Amino acid sequence: MDCSVTVRPARDGDEKLMLEFWASVDGDISLCDHKANMVLDPNYLMVAVDKNDEPVGYGGLTQATSDIFYLGNFIVREDLRGKGIGKLIWQALLGRAGDRNIALDAVTYMEDWYAKNGFKFRSSKVGFFKVCVNEEMKKNVPSEYTCRDLTDDIWPMVIKYDGKIYPTLDRERILRAWFGVDGTRAVVALHGNKVVGYGSIHEQTKQKYGVRNVLADNGSVVEVILRELFKDLPESTVVRFIKMEDKPLPKYLEHSIAGSFTSLRMYNKYPVEGIVDKMWLTSAHIL
Repeated sequence: MDCSVTVRPARDGDEKLMLEFWASVDGDISLCDHKANMVLDPNYLMVAVDKNDEPVGYGGLTQATSDIFYLGNFIVREDLRGKGIGKLIWQALLGRAGDRNIALDAVTYMEDWYAKNGFKFRSSKVGFFKVCVNEEMKKNVPSEYTCRDLTDDIWPMVIKYDGKIYPTLDRERILRAWFGVDGTRAVVALHGNKVVGYGSIHEQTKQKYGVRNVLADNGSVVEVILRELFKDLPESTVVRFIKMEDKPLPKYLEHSIAGSFTSLRMYNKYPVEGIVDKMWLTSAHIL
């Protein structure tokens, strides 16, 4: 244990180095993700600092609802790993949550460790992927479904749709935080006047984007949403997304995809259940 390291709440500017830490390991964390977490919980980010108050690690614990936190953004500077810094951050995050429910996304090789540390409830398993955008992915193909940008007038329909997928969790505040930050574009798929899906995309760094939270009635709706989200991106742009394990890859993306690793959503008190049939491209960053 490094006794010279302490953990404190983040201050203005600390997020810049956090994003540099994640960029150094090609991590799927962006400024938009940080801003969305700040909307939900301005105190979410904790920083491990050395005796000179220089950040050496980070951890996030976002209060998503009155009784559920999401734990993420957990990283220690690469050259200082194995010195107990991660344990200090972990303890600070758990202390902030108290006895309330915590959700996290565990890479599969850490599943047993989290289980031994109280995270005994499991729900969805996902895989992390990257796709390089080409002209074919941007084409507007004939479909019975249409897409439009998410605007104020359609929010009530989107919240109603989301509530059918997450019947025990009101996610309006969460979705408004994630879809409302600068740099994010959210779209809604419609069949006539009925919402049949939605999703979002945001710029992470130059030529890199992240898709978040694509929920849809079926694979055809997913394709319409992705084509709409991709249509204005330059060719060769890299897009990251997180796919539910049991869902097929969209066929028109299959030849351009690279996978990396899988993770499992875990909880320490109780799982948040949802209608998994309509969950396609989820997010390891939000509840």
